[in-house]
Amino acid sequence: MPSKRERGKQRKAGKNQAAINGVDNIPKTVALLRKGDYKTTSLLGDGSLEEFNGISYEQSGILSTVLKFLKRCEYDTFVKVMLDIGGGNLTAPQLWIRILIKAEAQEESCRLQIAQSIGPLVRCMCNDTKRQFFKSNKHWLDTIRAFAALIHNMILSGVSNSDKVECKMIIDTLFQHEGLLTSIVQWVFWDEKYRPDIVKELETDEQVSIVRLGKATVKRLIKAADRNIEESRERLETIGTTPIISKEYDSECTISFVVGLIRQTKIVGWSIEISNTLRRLTSNASCVDKDVITEMIDLGMNTSDDRWAVHIAVLLRFMILKENSNDRLFYSNDTKFAFAIRSSLIELCLAFIERFGLLETFDKKKDNLSSLFFTIKMILTNTYWIALHKKTAKAIRSKRRNIEEKLARLEQNTDITTNPKCKKLLDMARSLLVIHGSYCCRCNKSLSKTEVKLCNDCGCMAYCSRACQKEDWFSGHSQSCCKSYNNEISGQFQGRFHPMIIQENERAAAKMKELEINLSSVQLKIFLGNSETILSQANSLDIPLYDCVVVFDFRACPFSVVVEKYTEEFNTPSLKWGFEDSRSKENITCIFTSYMYDWNLVGKGTPTLQMQRLFPHVLLSKSKEKMKKTKQIHQ
Repeated sequence: MPSKRERGKQRKAGKNQAAINGVDNIPKTVALLRKGDYKTTSLLGDGSLEEFNGISYEQSGILSTVLKFLKRCEYDTFVKVMLDIGGGNLTAPQLWIRILIKAEAQEESCRLQIAQSIGPLVRCMCNDTKRQFFKSNKHWLDTIRAFAALIHNMILSGVSNSDKVECKMIIDTLFQHEGLLTSIVQWVFWDEKYRPDIVKELETDEQVSIVRLGKATVKRLIKAADRNIEESRERLETIGTTPIISKEYDSECTISFVVGLIRQTKIVGWSIEISNTLRRLTSNASCVDKDVITEMIDLGMNTSDDRWAVHIAVLLRFMILKENSNDRLFYSNDTKFAFAIRSSLIELCLAFIERFGLLETFDKKKDNLSSLFFTIKMILTNTYWIALHKKTAKAIRSKRRNIEEKLARLEQNTDITTNPKCKKLLDMARSLLVIHGSYCCRCNKSLSKTEVKLCNDCGCMAYCSRACQKEDWFSGHSQSCCKSYNNEISGQFQGRFHPMIIQENERAAAKMKELEINLSSVQLKIFLGNSETILSQANSLDIPLYDCVVVFDFRACPFSVVVEKYTEEFNTPSLKWGFEDSRSKENITCIFTSYMYDWNLVGKGTPTLQMQRLFPHVLLSKSKEKMKKTKQIHQ
């Protein structure tokens, strides 16, 4: 049997409960709440919904009372607030946060008012360096988990009903509070590695709970952005680029959320959920920087799990592509591809081939590595398409030795070279090296950076010496140089030909010249390297060499070589007439076609650059004889 004192406590608790239950006692409930009564506040925050049947948090004044208390959390102590209301027996302000959680869950109409009024609360709780709530570190530590739960619940409710105007208003209002979104992202990294100061002060279960709430909230925000990417783009970019440590704690930290997530993956392991999160973030180009690319390549280099190699390769491909904002399409980005290549992108592709070599032997119903073949193929194809652009070209040249060594080792592996898919990928990687380097446009000598001498007028044709430049000038370049070119001498033209580009744009003109220089420097090398193919196809046409046109298409990887009758290539009356009138009977005509790749300059479509070059027929026969002698020596 309970003692007299205990029975007195029960009667008093019953009176308090009676004051809370029922519509008639709402004024008494609010009055006790305003006086700081512990049991009333506790029951309103922790009791079940059934206990408050008939009570409206908003209409009764409970919500406004709590929000009024919380508005003082920045500048007043909790003791002072209690003294001002008559010295109630409430011991912790976290109970007010629990009332907000209850109100948000029970009444949708409360959410907007909460979102509009919690500015002071957000500023206190999001300052994870001072960690002061009502000027108390203890109150901050006691309250942070409840605050994280409140924010999580409100965001979850908002994104789950994003089709409702009021729900969108709630989310937008929440994120008008400075620092809130940043804090949510940083909760994910409240661990011993990044925030030992917080981990030391928080209880383990609280720290784990906050990290879990942070991950769940960020996940929902990112997933919601997929539904309406245009409206959510800025928020998505903020999440992806937010430093995982607050500047007040470490002003030098530059680790973004995307980089932090990749680093966490190295520890906790890969998952489909992480892959999807990274895909959504990195498909937005502004979330990808050099650190993201470096970390992703490093992750790929160190993975031994064939299941995740596909996901890593797919993510890398889209990280280094550029989005065309008008059409939601992607195309090769010179800067990002160049950096990725310098960070060992090609070596990673070759490592995947070596590590998971027999791509077609895996069960297609499970982790089908034919998709890895497709992804590596697309990476190499995209690289090839941009390979003649300035930055990517330099990056490939800087990695030439490493790539050659890796290819040489793989080409000695019969398991790989006898596999058609692997062999195709190796040929694609090798083709990247074939179209690079600087060579004299007259004698085909390989040139170092200091040996290159460009034509003073067009700046496109490279030579090893003044003698070669002079010889080439009198052999046709005097007519083909950009300054003197006109349509009447198109058959003798050795440079730009039918460029699909707006010439008035300075950036476009610069990009055009960049491509011309790089393409001109390898034309003769490629021509001589394919002399047997050219002669064979020309012989099958049974026409003189000067009636042939050799078409090198760099849009295919490896590039294709097709020899046609000039009447088939110049198949419109105007083109045929212009070429027929001025074509050479001493030189063979070659046309080189490459992707221009700059949609922002030329609009929709895939702009191309075509260049035309004349080569003496004798070079083909000399090259053929040289090849025969080389084969005899090797035999």
